[in-house]
Amino acid sequence: MSARRDVFAEIAANRTDASSDELIIPEPLPVPDSVLPVADDPSRVVVGDPDVPSDAESLAASLAAMRERTAPFRASLAPPVAQTRRATRLPRFDWRVETEADRREVGRVFDGKGEWTEVRIPHYGEPVGRAVTWYRTSFDRPEARADERVYLHFDAVDYRAHVFVNGYFVGSHEGFFAPFEFDITDLVRGEANVLVVKVENDYICLGNDDPPAADGTPGRMYQGDKIYAATGLGYDDPLHGWHHCPPGMGICQPVSIETRAAVHLADVFVRPLLEEESAEIWLEVTNTGLEDRSITVEYSIYGRNFDATVVEGARYRPAIPERHASSDVDRGAAHEVPLAMGPGVNYVRFPVEIPAPRVWSPDEPWLYELQVTLVDEEGRRLDAGERQFGMRSFMIEEESEPRGKLYLNGRPVRLRGANTMGNFQQDVFTGDLEQLVDDLLLAKLCNMNFLRLTQRPVQREIYEYCDRVGIMTQTDLPLFGVLRRNQFSEAARQAGEMERLVRSHPCNIQVSYINEAFPNARNQPHRHLQRYELDAWIEAANRTVLLHNPDRMIKPHDGDYDPPEPGLPDHHCYNGWYNGHGLGIGKLHRGYWQQVKRGWHYACGEFGSEGLDPVPLMRRRYPSSWLPQTPEEEKRWSPNSIIKSQTGRYHYMWFDTQSSIEDWVRESHRHQALVTTLMTEAFRRDSRMVSYAIHLFIDAFPSGWMKAIMDVERNPKPAFFAFRDACAPLLASLRTDRWAVRSGERVELEAWVCSDLPLDTDAVLAWTAEHDGTRLAAGTMPVTVPACSSRCVGLVRLPAPEVARRGTLTVRLGLSTGGEPGRAASSASQEIALFPAGERAPGGPAPAKIAHVGRGDGPASALLEELGIDTASRDDASVLVLDSAESYREEQEAIDAAVRSGATVVMLGLETGVHSIAGSDVTIERTGMR
Repeated sequence: MSARRDVFAEIAANRTDASSDELIIPEPLPVPDSVLPVADDPSRVVVGDPDVPSDAESLAASLAAMRERTAPFRASLAPPVAQTRRATRLPRFDWRVETEADRREVGRVFDGKGEWTEVRIPHYGEPVGRAVTWYRTSFDRPEARADERVYLHFDAVDYRAHVFVNGYFVGSHEGFFAPFEFDITDLVRGEANVLVVKVENDYICLGNDDPPAADGTPGRMYQGDKIYAATGLGYDDPLHGWHHCPPGMGICQPVSIETRAAVHLADVFVRPLLEEESAEIWLEVTNTGLEDRSITVEYSIYGRNFDATVVEGARYRPAIPERHASSDVDRGAAHEVPLAMGPGVNYVRFPVEIPAPRVWSPDEPWLYELQVTLVDEEGRRLDAGERQFGMRSFMIEEESEPRGKLYLNGRPVRLRGANTMGNFQQDVFTGDLEQLVDDLLLAKLCNMNFLRLTQRPVQREIYEYCDRVGIMTQTDLPLFGVLRRNQFSEAARQAGEMERLVRSHPCNIQVSYINEAFPNARNQPHRHLQRYELDAWIEAANRTVLLHNPDRMIKPHDGDYDPPEPGLPDHHCYNGWYNGHGLGIGKLHRGYWQQVKRGWHYACGEFGSEGLDPVPLMRRRYPSSWLPQTPEEEKRWSPNSIIKSQTGRYHYMWFDTQSSIEDWVRESHRHQALVTTLMTEAFRRDSRMVSYAIHLFIDAFPSGWMKAIMDVERNPKPAFFAFRDACAPLLASLRTDRWAVRSGERVELEAWVCSDLPLDTDAVLAWTAEHDGTRLAAGTMPVTVPACSSRCVGLVRLPAPEVARRGTLTVRLGLSTGGEPGRAASSASQEIALFPAGERAPGGPAPAKIAHVGRGDGPASALLEELGIDTASRDDASVLVLDSAESYREEQEAIDAAVRSGATVVMLGLETGVHSIAGSDVTIERTGMR
């Protein structure tokens, strides 16, 4: 199989570190030099375990219980709305890729000549890149009154749509996520109206490749003008469609023919004003005629998932106060001037009180329903509609330092969640809304409170069910790395479409514009916006978004590669997979973070590592050519056989090459779970980290993007449970820099308590230390876990016990808040390898004597001091520890002689390059990735 391009690994490897006086590197938070108390009777200390089993069977039982518990919030208790519209879906079209004959004679398409394939809508797939496909169907004119209009409505088309009815061009739309529609009243006849849609695809701004050849050879990479990032629906094709959602095309959401009044509702938005116990109703009213029309708005507000009537049958007539009206406007009733609806779109806004509102939150997603009817001057109902909404507020604090704190409904909140990449969209695409609900509930069972709808807006059904289930969301504009200069205005327009799509949904707390913006326009300033121009575009996008929703919170960048960025700093970090990406994983574990603006909190929008699909899933669903078929093939098998899998190429940095497919899966799962725990707990301990999202949650297809912690069949990988446990609302966490000690050395671990709850929590912390089943020490202490923060409450400190052979020292920590004895809200454990002290065992060698060679402030002296090793003179030493190659060169003759006499030399800090050591050339290379 030919070598493959790995765009995402290249991005990780080529990241540039920024340099600016505005940036600082956050250092570890202070740790108190206090020791946790030791009980007089260690045997009486109990460290309980949370009652959360970690297996697929128990997860299925928890899911069933969660369905039942959340069912009331998914109920619809508001009275039905009397419909004024009649809509008919167009479920089937004929489809084909444009041919040379079509280009020579466009009329062939409109006449239905040539070969066509019948497809069901929604429809999505190849070709990717610059391509044209055609859709054709026919429909009868729906019955309509003389004062009604006929509309053709598309929920979304990917990417550019050009629409024709009976041979007449009716309009175009660019973009893949937003609804659009056309008034076709004057073009339709009684029967057999012909609808033709020309759909154009393009390469994306960042660039994407054509589908690979059958042997896996990658297609050629091109750039284009498509505003698309790197995630989407995907399609069921193992060669290309499964993997990381390639930018296909199609009529990807429903199409309908609809009759409605000449004056009708174009959009309904309820702007909640929680602190004022009120809301603003925003209506967009379209008048398709040329004459002004006067209307009255009748409206009611009910509880959607609870029994309540806020207001019923109220009336509002659009007007402005007389003092705001110009002198040439006819005066109406005292103090007000009526407003008639002119041709086109009209914007109507008015307030409504919602006293003592039920507040929407992830724990209690209470929803209201607004029902609106337009009535003309004769009292006739013109149009009606409804909109679910929630009373909630969300704020990214950017005024007082430290900036970047998050508040939900006036209380501090930290976002813990996951990236998404196709699975929710596939649920809607296939019409499986029960699976959509289950997928959202699985997120809640994993202790997530938000989802990053990664790099694209999604179907409205996903937002509606996130509203009802109680999952916060971030919606991204589909930009990755760069924005084409010629798409400046189009991208700002699409930012407005994105906001209009999500603004009514309480779940959607924030939007983002660009994923991993690159420095220097990715070295193509002749094609893409440079950074100062991108900042100007962000200002334009902000103004567009805030025009549609003044309360929208905006995090402009997700994973900025050229800080400082405007707004909340966000960086991506794959240092447990792309080695050293962002910062070393050891530094992250210690408490450091990447460069951020001074005085700001920060976020991590992506992190994670790959875990292969389970072997039974592979055997059922993978192409046979990807898998070993004989015992001999199994011995030689590598994950490189799986298209776009990274494990075969990058595992060398993390674990040994394996000898069977089962071993590969086991080790990849072990590593993924370890990285998940290390990184997530590091984020929890850092109170400045206000938001993080693992990459990613559920795979949309087999082997789609195996960083997912749950496979396409909803089997949890071990990393699922690792993430769940590390995201517990109350968390006990142990941190140490040493995983191995010798007898007599001091064992020291930091004991942390972390909370994502909005209020301080009083709790009891218990700890134990055991060696091979024997309790060595234990203790308890009361603690206050700070609201939406974390702190180290002290150190577990004890001497390592005397042992004659290798063993294991286990330290456990439990955080309890009352209730059933022995039951903890969270528990943690850390195993430390324990070795004999080093005295001569019977018949064994004498302990090594170690000498330091080099400068006193070098890495060798620092390491020896940290390990507590008393150094010997060089003449007596059997081990020489050197600071650098320079130390060796300065005393090469003496050091070589010591080696010939049996000494061992350890050399630290060798720079990359070729070094001549003991007569041989030794090459030092930088580790893979960074």
